[in-house]
Amino acid sequence: MKRLSCTLGTLGLFVLSTTIVFAQQPQQAAPQGQGGRGGGRGAPFPPPTNLQVLPKDITIPELQATMQAIAQGLGVQCTYCHVQPAAPPPPAGAAPAAAGRGGRGGAPPLDFASDDKAEKKTARVMLRMVNDLNTRIIAEVAPAMGRPVAEMTRVQCVTCHRGITAPRQISTILTDLMVSKGEGAALAKYRELRGQFYGAQAYDFSEPMLVRLAQQSLAANKPDDAIAWLKLNLEFYPKSSPSYVAMSQVHTRKMDNNSAIAALEKAVELDPDNAATKRQLDQLKGVAPAAPGAPAQ
Repeated sequence: MKRLSCTLGTLGLFVLSTTIVFAQQPQQAAPQGQGGRGGGRGAPFPPPTNLQVLPKDITIPELQATMQAIAQGLGVQCTYCHVQPAAPPPPAGAAPAAAGRGGRGGAPPLDFASDDKAEKKTARVMLRMVNDLNTRIIAEVAPAMGRPVAEMTRVQCVTCHRGITAPRQISTILTDLMVSKGEGAALAKYRELRGQFYGAQAYDFSEPMLVRLAQQSLAANKPDDAIAWLKLNLEFYPKSSPSYVAMSQVHTRKMDNNSAIAALEKAVELDPDNAATKRQLDQLKGVAPAAPGAPAQ
């Protein structure tokens, strides 16, 4: 049971920027017919020889499944953690091998046993941390919640990484860019990430995310930044009533009541059943300056 728990607990488990996390075998000649790609994609996994975190008796299918889960969780390839040793020099007088065609001229096998890469060393630390988290989930969290262990969610690499090596929240990325490089860079980064990752779980591109970012900007007394976020949100969600409500709040902060009213009117038009928005609009119209010549309210 302990071994099974460890194997399952490491099936894609760890939380920072690493991938294939444990060493395997020293440099070996590729089996005949493998095209010199021992350990590469499509090649069988050799027996591991340098396991330090995974169970020593892990099977090759378990090992391969674990490797695939980790790589997919971070969106990386084997070479992110494993070194690719230089090909041995050809014998004296031999013609150089053709590069980039696989077979005898292909890349040499990966040296799975090597610990040269810092990413691999970090990965082992992460694996131990995640194993500890999952052990505590079983031993402490499940009893505290009164739930069966089988119903508990286990931590995996994808839990935090979501297919990217550096699992930062998109709101943090955008805020940092807005501060360091300005509005143009921040908005361009959002469009870039959205074009690359939309539909995946890597980043939050939902309607509320930029609204929250605008609210944070307004709370930090940066109304122009807030307007930039909301305009960007309306570019992708033109029927977002919450975006117009937030836009009204920004215009109110800037003492532009006419624009604030117009934004709320648009919000009510998009969401006519929202009583709270209607009340805000009525209140705002009550303090708006009367048009010249209009009777007093």
